[in-house]
Amino acid sequence: MITIKGPKRWVIGSDRKRWLPAVDPDNREMMLSIGAFIENLSVAAGIQGYEAEIDILGKDNFSPEIAEVRLIKGKQINISEQVIKERRTIRKHLLNTPIREEDINHLVGSNKNAVFYYPLNSNEGSYIRQANLLANKAQVYREDAQTELAQWIRWSKREASEYCNGLTPESMEMEGIVRWYAQHFFSKDDVLGKTFKNETIKLVEEQVQNCAGWLVVKSDSSTVTDLINAGRVLQSAWLRAREKLIVFHPMTQILEEEPWRMELTKELGHRGNIQFVIRIGYIAKYMQPVSLRMPVSKIIVM
Repeated sequence: MITIKGPKRWVIGSDRKRWLPAVDPDNREMMLSIGAFIENLSVAAGIQGYEAEIDILGKDNFSPEIAEVRLIKGKQINISEQVIKERRTIRKHLLNTPIREEDINHLVGSNKNAVFYYPLNSNEGSYIRQANLLANKAQVYREDAQTELAQWIRWSKREASEYCNGLTPESMEMEGIVRWYAQHFFSKDDVLGKTFKNETIKLVEEQVQNCAGWLVVKSDSSTVTDLINAGRVLQSAWLRAREKLIVFHPMTQILEEEPWRMELTKELGHRGNIQFVIRIGYIAKYMQPVSLRMPVSKIIVM
């Protein structure tokens, strides 16, 4: 939520109704998401000729007020607003073509101490592939996690229009008759059923085999400030990926389920805390965004 405190002065907070206690009990992912939002806001401000000054207000991940943003007149940056509008998650049709070194350097930018790439068939990539599959299997049979997921899927167009958030058959990249059937006949109960769980595992088995590799974002710690910064780092790389026809698919289960959450840092030889594991790859054609977006009137408090 955004509270308007004055001209060009806003406070960003989180809405308790949108927390995910089953898969994100520490609100770690909420802080990362707010960090990504702040990066988008900062880039958008630069496009309009402003600089966004950010102060972190949150004492912990559950603070009602997380960050204050002040817009001051600055130098206009030469970036198209389309990089924000067209950014999306893509789950299917990733190519196994190795990512060129110059393209990895383009994604990483100045964040060489925070962003790391592991090709699919490297030792680290193979571990991430197997761990991701096992973590997804564990989560799909965790009833509280599946119940929470079911609450955020908008199967019908009516639900999508009512809530303007959550997952839809389009954003899950269902196609053809499968999408039509899901929109007309699926309900929250189906998410808890055996068929949905088995299909989810089958899809993940295909996904972890079909990509170029994995992008990992780490931070020194998991303070509010470090989580916000990690979210910004990830979003910065994501915005640069579009022009290289590289797509991102975050796979969060590996960081939500034990023992993989605790093992991952050790297996990859990192110090600090891994905050994102992203499945990446080239794509032949970048698809237009389909995710639901809440209207500004629903996220702003005057």
